[in-house]
This record gives sequence, structure tokens and C-alpha cells, in this order.
Amino acid sequence: MKTIYLYTIGKGWEPFDYDSDSIKQELEKRNIQIGDRAKIGDGATIGYGATIGDRATIGDRATIGDGAIIGYGAKIGDVAKIGDVAKIGYGAKIGDVAKIGYGATIGDRATIGDSATIGYGAKIGDVATIGDSAKIGYGATIGDGATIGDRATIVKSVFITGSKHTVNWWATNEIRIGCHLRSIEEWQASFVEIGKANGYTNEQISEYKVYIDICTQLQSTI
Repeated sequence: MKTIYLYTIGKGWEPFDYDSDSIKQELEKRNIQIGDRAKIGDGATIGYGATIGDRATIGDRATIGDGAIIGYGAKIGDVAKIGDVAKIGYGAKIGDVAKIGYGATIGDRATIGDSATIGYGAKIGDVATIGDSAKIGYGATIGDGATIGDRATIVKSVFITGSKHTVNWWATNEIRIGCHLRSIEEWQASFVEIGKANGYTNEQISEYKVYIDICTQLQSTI
């Protein structure tokens, strides 16, 4: 028998047999939607109004918060916790014992490592990778395709959509502009040459110098 936990008003969290004939009715009473061929692990907890997409996988003893959305094909690890109204994108992977905060957004095909923590309202971009035991703070933004290493801690971040490429800074003395990740010192010394080599106009080079200076100033406060 596979057991899941659902909230009952006046009683709290109660165990239910997921394979029973009555489970569909119990889910409907709580406005929970579970898609075709989704897999729910033993001992999982599913909050009111949660949506679990087609072919998604919820690990053993994982927790899905009220109103959370788990996208098509996403994988939630064992004992992971997805906060209320958090959104997990298409094909994203959340590691074992990871914690995704209230209202956080995890992009399509992003990977969150084992025991990582994503703070309240944080946004992780598409195809981004957050390492094992990394911590992303309240409201931080990690851009598309970015990589944050194991055990890293990001408490501040900048995400700017410029006229040519996005700009990302994560309080780590590095700036990513487009697909180029360099130290702040490298950007300050070589931004003109890098810009010209990548087809930036003089106006765009001046624009991005402003963004580099903003990140430099923020880094100096840490």
C-alpha cells in the first residue's frame, strides 16, 4: 500500500491509501490535480490546490505545498519540500532533501542539487544549475543557464535585461554577461575589447559599462 498525506479540516494531516478507489474523490475535495502518468512516492504530502503535471515524479516523503505547481516531467527528490505557491518548471529536477521556498520559481529544465535551499520568492532561470547544499537567498534571481556551485551561498543578486544580453551578478565577484562569465576586475579592464569582439556598438558598450559599475559598487558593500 502506498500512503500519501492530505489535510483534513479539523483533523490536520491524515494518511490515505493512494491506490484506493476513493483517492480520486479525496483529491478533488482538496482541488488537487495529478496529471497522467505522474508518479507519487510513498509518504508524500500534497497541499490544497496543488497541481502535479503529466509524467512528473514526486519522491518518497516529499512535501508539495498549497497551490504549488509541478510542471510536466519534473522530478522532485525524496524528502524534498516545495513551498506554498512555488512553481517548478517543465522537466526541472529538484534534489533529495532540497527546499524550495514560498512563491519561488524554478525554470524549465533547471537542476537544484541535493540539500540545496531556494529562498522565499527566488527565481531560478531555465536550464540553470544550483549545486548540492547551495543556498539562494530571499528574492534572489539566478539567470537562464547559470551555474551556482556546491555549497555556494547567494544572498544578493542582480539580473538586468540589457539591449543585447542579460547581466547577472550573485555577490561572488563575478559577472555573467550573456554567456561570458568573468571576474569584476576582468570586466573593468577589458569591457571595451570584449564588447567589440562580440559585436556591441559603442552605445551598447557604454550601456553595459553602467551595468558593470553597478555590480562593482554592490560587490564593494559585501
